[in-house]
This record gives sequence, structure tokens and C-alpha cells, in this order.
Amino acid sequence: MKFDFDRLVNRENIGNMKYISHPKLIEQKGIISYAGAEMDFKTAPVIIDAITDRAQNGLLGFTLADRHYLDQLRWWMATQRHWAVARDWIIPTYGTIFSIATAIRAFTQPGDGIIVQPPIYHRYQQAIARLNRTICSNPLIYQDGKYEIDFNHLEQCMAEPKNKIFILCNPHNPVGRIYEQNELEQIAQLSKKYQTLVISDEIFAEINFTDRHTIPYSSVLNADHFGIVMTSLGKTFNLTGVNHANVIIPNLTIRERFKEQRNADHFGSIDPMTHAAVCAAYSPEGAEWLAEMLSYVKQNINFIQDYLYKYLPFAKVIDTQGTYVVWIDFSKLEWSQETLESFLINEAYLDLDSGLNYGVEGSGFMRMNVACPRAELEKSMHLLYQAALRRGLVSIKKKS
Repeated sequence: MKFDFDRLVNRENIGNMKYISHPKLIEQKGIISYAGAEMDFKTAPVIIDAITDRAQNGLLGFTLADRHYLDQLRWWMATQRHWAVARDWIIPTYGTIFSIATAIRAFTQPGDGIIVQPPIYHRYQQAIARLNRTICSNPLIYQDGKYEIDFNHLEQCMAEPKNKIFILCNPHNPVGRIYEQNELEQIAQLSKKYQTLVISDEIFAEINFTDRHTIPYSSVLNADHFGIVMTSLGKTFNLTGVNHANVIIPNLTIRERFKEQRNADHFGSIDPMTHAAVCAAYSPEGAEWLAEMLSYVKQNINFIQDYLYKYLPFAKVIDTQGTYVVWIDFSKLEWSQETLESFLINEAYLDLDSGLNYGVEGSGFMRMNVACPRAELEKSMHLLYQAALRRGLVSIKKKS
């Protein structure tokens, strides 16, 4: 490989949230945390070089999304997502959750309902609650180890007049589903029928392990009339701490209303480092790094799946079509969530995200970030096996 994904990045003394929240018991054992959707790899060298060059230029003044910025994003969407995007569709913001909050303020009133699909990223509900809107849950159907949309219930949710917005997460965090063309078209048909605005959070879109690209929601039939697509470098290039997003809205009326609210929320200019990073990442060099990273992470996912299947059959990884977080089903243990989490932390030294962070539908599950050096995963799986052996959860010793 041209790029190094086997080396851990130093997180100490830089205010890194993942490092600060790392359980001390596990840190003292020299084990990394697998909580949080942030890679343990450095970002792409082309981005590091671009940010370094911008800093050395010495001018860090107010910065706009100029033609170069917009065209790099358009090139990326065309080559990676197979979607032709016009320049004026693109609206820079300070982040995806910032943008979701902006859309909620722009298109709803306090007390209105927002539809989400648990188990789901908890910050959606956080934003909804902070803005005094109500949550309408359309839980995904979990059957035979797979998750599907309950379209009958989704239609019931959209048919309720007070439910004004549906937040689609694609790829879905945490379950890893990437929705197919027919599913997106069905959502678009319901959206048009009931005049429900669809916000499609596609921050993980490029983290795709299928043989098809992640289809931009607003590119499907009828979706552009009531659709908002949100993208970012955050997950794809490990820039979660560089607050930015690019919101893509084909419909002029919706776009102008969103932009008006964004500006009312005190949006000024984009960070000059964001400008440098976007222009560098959305390039052939960025695509090359992404391809190698995906190959490495896919091997990590395969390793976890195979290890659990062979040695720890009480746990199962749900098929991960996208994202670099795997959703692990521990329900065979028939333990309470508290018992499960205590076992993982205190006996296996494994720091994962609790499934309950994503709603009651996450009970019995844990989320694990596998965008890390493989040697770390191997070490942690061995510790989990040893803990399971001590508990009598497995009876056959594996070969060392």
C-alpha cells in the first residue's frame, strides 16, 4: 500500500475528545478506544500538505466558497457519486448537525414532528429536542440479521400533518445499511404525496463496501422537489473536528429558505483550512487515498466478522454495507445492557458505544469503530476471547 494505516496517531495533549473520554482502566492497559466515529488514521497526505501550505501562506482571513471550491466538490460528486451538481445548489455550512438544526428552524415550528429511524445517531434526537420539536420514531425492522425500512409505518408517519421533516441517514449510522434505488424512490414518492421534506445525511456516503455507489437522495425521481442532501469531509477523510459541511439543494425555493435561515444563524465565512481541505480532498489524490483506506477497513471488518464467527459465536456483526462502525448483536447472551457493558469494559477492556445511545432498539447491541490499525483489533479480540473463556461463554480454546 502507498499509505500507512498501521500506525496509530498520537492523541495526547491536543484536546482530543476521544482521548479525554478514554476510560482510564483501558488506557492504562495500552488498549485503544473503539467508541466514537473517528478514525485512528491520519487524514490523507494531500490534505495535510494543503493545510500546511495554507498556514505557511500566513493569510487566514475571511474565506468564501469560490469557483475552485465549488468545482472540486462538483467533480467529486460526479466521479464518486455519479451526480451532476450545479454550482448554485451548493451551500457551505458549519456542519451536518448545524445544518439539520438550520433546516428544522427553517421549515418547522415548535411542536412539529420530525421523523427518525431508530436505532439512529443520537444527535438527531438531541437537535430535535433542543429546538422544541417532537420526535416521531419509524423504527427499522430487524429480521434475520438484516435491517429494512418499515414503509407502511413510514407512510403513517408522513401522513400525520404535524410531521414536517423526515431525516434519512444513508449510509445508516449505526446499522450500516446503504439504501437501494427502489427504496429511495419509494421514500421520494411518499415525500411528494405528503409534502414531507427529506433531509438526507450522507456524511458516510463514500464509506461504501458494496459494488454500487451510494445514491444521492436528491438524484432520484421526484426527490429533488423536497430533498436536502448533506455532505462533509468529516467521516470520509477523518476531519470531524474541522466544523464544516456542504448542503446540496436542487430546489430553488427550498434552497433560498434554507440559506436565509443559515444566515440568520450567524453564518459568516468558511474556515480557510476548510477551503484548503475541501479543494485538496476532492481530487484524484484524495480518491486514491480513499480507495486504499476502504480496502484496509474492509479487511478489518472481515477480520472481526470471521473472528466472532469462529471463536465468539455469542456475538454477531450485522452486515456492514457502509460506514466504518460495525453494529454487533450480543443478544444471544440474554444479558441486561448494564451487564454487557460492564463485562466489555471491566473484563475484556473493550470500550465500545452502547447500543442504547441509539434508542431502545439498540438494547443488546454495541457499536464498534474499526477504522484503526489491524494489530489493535487483533489484540482486542484476543482480550475479548480471554474474558469470554473466563466467564465460560466459550469452551474450546483457539490456537494461539
